[in-house]
Amino acid sequence: MKRIKESLIFTVAIVAIVILFFNATGFSQKMDERNTKETIDKIQALIKQNNAKWVAGETSLSNLSWDEWQNYAGLSFDPIDIVRPIADVGDIELPSSLDWRAAAGDYVTEIRNQAKCGSCWAFAMTAALESYVLLSEKKPGLNIDLSEQVMLSCSGEGSCRGGNMNADYLEETGLPLEEFYPYTATNGVCSNAVAGWQDKAYKIGDWNFVLHNLSSLKSALVKYGPLATAMMVYEDFMHYKSGIYSRVSTKQLGGHAVTLIGYNDEEKYFIVKNSWSEQWGEDGFFKIAYSEVDFPVYFGLRTMAYADKNGEGVASFSRSADGKDGYLNSEKAWMRAAPMFLPLFDWK
Repeated sequence: MKRIKESLIFTVAIVAIVILFFNATGFSQKMDERNTKETIDKIQALIKQNNAKWVAGETSLSNLSWDEWQNYAGLSFDPIDIVRPIADVGDIELPSSLDWRAAAGDYVTEIRNQAKCGSCWAFAMTAALESYVLLSEKKPGLNIDLSEQVMLSCSGEGSCRGGNMNADYLEETGLPLEEFYPYTATNGVCSNAVAGWQDKAYKIGDWNFVLHNLSSLKSALVKYGPLATAMMVYEDFMHYKSGIYSRVSTKQLGGHAVTLIGYNDEEKYFIVKNSWSEQWGEDGFFKIAYSEVDFPVYFGLRTMAYADKNGEGVASFSRSADGKDGYLNSEKAWMRAAPMFLPLFDWK
């Protein structure tokens, strides 16, 4: 009888623990949901208070933990031992707007998803390489998908814990199509890539850094095409839904690499391709105000321009009979832009 009572007490205790566990889990989930809503409400209030021009809401990343968010911001801004000339943007004429998705054709490939791996650096550089291929081969709309996993596992520039902006590997070795080593969102090992992929790799001819200022970023975008670049990410950015982003939160997550694909002078924003899937932002893209080139977001820091073997940009222009730009489809007259020479690495 004593053993029966002890067994019954033990069973009841186990059931109670299970019930408490599930109740606690449910409570925790409700707390997370409530905290997410409160956070978004605060950000929305700050947007209104600062007269910002973007919309915050629940995104595919909103309910992740802080640690998980940091996996999406995996760029290292530590000093790197790379000596490269500054990209030559010259004294070129600029259109009032540019979007490489609609520049007499689409030279921007589809949105990818880096998932919970700090490989943004690999995705940004790969996306810029894909656009470089479309421009150099004059094949807008070509569905080319190169292997970020090869960049992640073989280049030696980083891992899922973060990496550097260095395109030497793309010049010397290059990247094959995705099928040679599909993305796994893990560090992986280079030997897992299909043998002989090096013979099928796409390369750039040359590359250089772009000066960190508004004029140089726009000029490089016109001359060289889409650019791998970087920014500092804050908590509010994880809840970006649409509009022209400008920072309103003070909670810093870390560095993030993206691909610059366009700009608009009238509304003063850049157009950017991200690697957080089509379920985030404007179908995976976002706009960011020119003002965010400055502290503390530093958009456009460590921007890289891919060039041919002669150091020239592969993005060229054609004029139609009516004098309009064939590539840029700008109806306004061309205007000169004098580059402002500022230090490249002014990270503080």
